[in-house]
Amino acid sequence: MLAEELRNLGMPADIHRGFGIALVSVWIDLAVWTNGISYHWWSGTVSARGHWLYAYNPVNDPVTAARRIAVRYAELRGGHPLSRLVEEVQCVLPDDRRPVDLRGRRSAPPACPE
Repeated sequence: MLAEELRNLGMPADIHRGFGIALVSVWIDLAVWTNGISYHWWSGTVSARGHWLYAYNPVNDPVTAARRIAVRYAELRGGHPLSRLVEEVQCVLPDDRRPVDLRGRRSAPPACPE
């Protein structure tokens, strides 16, 4: 359910299952995991003692979780732009497969090499 909500917001989501948890890989430094009770992901914050602080959301509300993850995704995306290879692949994607920004608009196609 979370992966579907993330895709509805235009975010990639690659699902991995096993050993009692599921992992949704979204972006560089953004993986969401669940034990079936709650979702967890790194908030981007580090404690005073140097420990990563994690965000959490109950699994029965994937819409809210997806919106919160979308905020983190936007932060990370600004610091990790797409590689040239990914940009080239997006040039050949049909419009309905191109990512959307978080305000719901489709992103402009990347400048494609001739």
